Amino acid sequence: MRENYNRNNYIIFALICLIAFNIGSFLISWAEGKTDDYHADEAWEVFKQETYQEDEKLFISLLSKASSIINLYKNQQPIRHEEYPLFNLNILLRNTLNRFLKAQFPAILNFNLFLKDNEVLNEDNIEEYEMNSKIAEDFIIIESIEEYKDLIVIRNEADGSISIENIPDPVNVKPLEVDDSKPYILIYHTHGTEAYSSLETNEHHTTDLNYNVTTIGKIIAETMEQYGHKVEHVSKYHDVPSYSKSYSESLKTISEKIQENSNFKILLDIHRNGFDQNDPDVKANLDNLLGKTKINIDGKEVATFFFVIGPDSENTEAVLNFAKYIKAITDAVYPNLCTGILIKPVGRYNQFLSDYSALIEIGSNLNTMEEAKETARILGEILNVAIDKIKK
Repeated sequence: MRENYNRNNYIIFALICLIAFNIGSFLISWAEGKTDDYHADEAWEVFKQETYQEDEKLFISLLSKASSIINLYKNQQPIRHEEYPLFNLNILLRNTLNRFLKAQFPAILNFNLFLKDNEVLNEDNIEEYEMNSKIAEDFIIIESIEEYKDLIVIRNEADGSISIENIPDPVNVKPLEVDDSKPYILIYHTHGTEAYSSLETNEHHTTDLNYNVTTIGKIIAETMEQYGHKVEHVSKYHDVPSYSKSYSESLKTISEKIQENSNFKILLDIHRNGFDQNDPDVKANLDNLLGKTKINIDGKEVATFFFVIGPDSENTEAVLNFAKYIKAITDAVYPNLCTGILIKPVGRYNQFLSDYSALIEIGSNLNTMEEAKETARILGEILNVAIDKIKK
């Protein structure tokens, strides 16, 4: 008991020293007129959550004075041009410190330091908690999959079809055990109103199925069903009326579906990436962005896609290995179609529900609906190959 008491005293003392030192460093730098403005010429994504909030800028700048690592971390992040407020202790402690520590020390701080009195994390507030925990750009992007270097693909030139041979068994992916007589693939959309073709319509979100990502999920489901897979597609809009609660809403839906049918093992959350085409940086780099959001396959323009992984689930490694296998097959058949696997600094994205969970961003609002539809059909074929290989 006494050892714990002493340890707590040391931790409190160390934190007080760190805060005092950084406050002193900040005041000295301020007195000298030094500023650490950084302006990144990166595209700001629509609804992007992993950016600085106004109350975070002072705290990150302050800590960067005393740590070269944190300073490097700070200088890699885009900062809005607006001036930030000088100091708000309540906001700093309540929001910023919690977000920063959660991102920097996830293994140590696996709880929310600043939950309200008697507040408990549950499915109703987890979305707000996760959003308030994010501050940085994506930590890791995996572009090449070393585990599957020997994957071989052979094209049948006669009829244009593709035959795939010598596909290796998945690495570190548990064999999938399902009842083939019942649906075992669930496709849903946390942000079902995400829209394509915004360069034409100027709409980033819509319930019009002629333009949104929900239709893309439907095509993936139909394609996989053609190969004999049992699939259910959920068309419910979880981001209406509240975008901020969309993950908690989709969690409710998935949980209910799994309770109804425990055979659901493969959970695919289909999104589309987004950029604000009115942002000056996007306008200046529009051609470059368009080049990255689509490729040409057999004479057709096809939207690229990528995976998103949340690091805070106990099964993160399993989810990552599942994504790696799908990407490896994609890379062999259609190079550059899958642009990578992004591992976020914090978050779960409901991926803790299954080791075969995947959050897939298909194209962006800069892509046309037709480009995304082509990707949906191709992805359905790729998933068919991957899942057949994983199934026991």
